[in-house]
Amino acid sequence: MEWHYYTNKSTKRKIDNLLQSAAMLFANCEPTYEARQEALKKEQEYLSQIYDLDPHFAERCGYKR
Repeated sequence: MEWHYYTNKSTKRKIDNLLQSAAMLFANCEPTYEARQEALKKEQEYLSQIYDLDPHFAERCGYKR
C-alpha cells in the first residue's frame, strides 16, 4: 500500500488544491438544506478525483463509492 500523497510532491499539490476547493464549497455555502446537499454531492466529486490520484488518501478523507 503506497500513499502517493506522502511520496509524490506533484500528487500532493493536486490533492491539496482539490481539498481546498472542497473546503470552499462549505465556506461559501448558503445555510439551506438544499445548498448543503448540493455541496455534499460536489464534495464527493472532488473526492472521486482524489481517489484517482491516491485511493488510500481518498478513503481516509471519507470517499464513498
